[in-house]
Amino acid sequence: MSHPFGSPSDPPDPARVFDLCCGFMISQTVFAAVEFGLFAAAGPKPASPAELAGRCGIPERSVRTMAELLAGAGLLVREDAGFRNAPEAEAFLSGRGPVDLRRSVRYWQLVSYPSWGRAVDGYRARRGVRGRLDEAQTEAYESSVALITAATAAELAHTYDFGRHRRLLDVGGGYGTFARPILAAYETLTATLVDLPEVTAVVAEQGVPRLTAVGADLFESPLPTGHDVILVANVVHLLPPDRIVELFDRLRGVAAPGTTLLLVDWWRPDGAPHRTARYGAGEFLMISGGDLYKPDEVDGWLAESGWRLTGVTALSPPAGVITAERDAVG
Repeated sequence: MSHPFGSPSDPPDPARVFDLCCGFMISQTVFAAVEFGLFAAAGPKPASPAELAGRCGIPERSVRTMAELLAGAGLLVREDAGFRNAPEAEAFLSGRGPVDLRRSVRYWQLVSYPSWGRAVDGYRARRGVRGRLDEAQTEAYESSVALITAATAAELAHTYDFGRHRRLLDVGGGYGTFARPILAAYETLTATLVDLPEVTAVVAEQGVPRLTAVGADLFESPLPTGHDVILVANVVHLLPPDRIVELFDRLRGVAAPGTTLLLVDWWRPDGAPHRTARYGAGEFLMISGGDLYKPDEVDGWLAESGWRLTGVTALSPPAGVITAERDAVG
């Protein structure tokens, strides 16, 4: 009887090592396929490389090379001497499915991939290796973050009772992904969003009712005062511990006693990270020296900077809300 998993004496197969080390070729091919509109051109029915080349405006040989790589990766399916989209590509990369991940692909191409080219430096020194973003990179980053966090933002707006607050300060609020659903759900609430000037300029142009956008550096510029609830969503994971304490201390400086602080993030569980966040710790390190943090770590940093943890509420994994209150002393 043959062994179900092959002979125990079979030598190890290096195929997995090759697949992992050559994975950058697949990444770059996916980036190119999105750039050329290959998944939109392919569709759920097979088309020949010549047909796809005509639709995408690139050489037929290029299409064939790309299609064979993408078929091996499971995003295209070879059929009837042609290629069609696999279900995942049709759903998420064609522009016809329930979620369009092409914005995230553009982020991975323009922002994430170049940073990971310096991963050795990042891991060795435990510091961020991403440079300052240009306009196209900023748009790719903010659009991808908005896409990935939209569901969490909507959930927060209907989970936490903002009705007991008057003025919200959204710190590092990006394009207003969290502020928008909160303001839509609570018509008596006003909000101030603080982010880099190039980000808040986009928000200001959109003219969201009851939302004021302020361009500022969170660590260098004066922060707005007069808010009774402060939201920090998906910012903590971007910072090393010493900068987290510094941010909490700066926020305490503009908060009256009793102000509520809401920290929304992907928090690290005791075991392995949720599958959605399994790349998070490495990505946050490359961006700016951050990590996935545990709530008990955050509790210590809050206490160090004059905040008192009041609760931890789970949202849809891997997200959660840490709630704190500004101490009355000092």
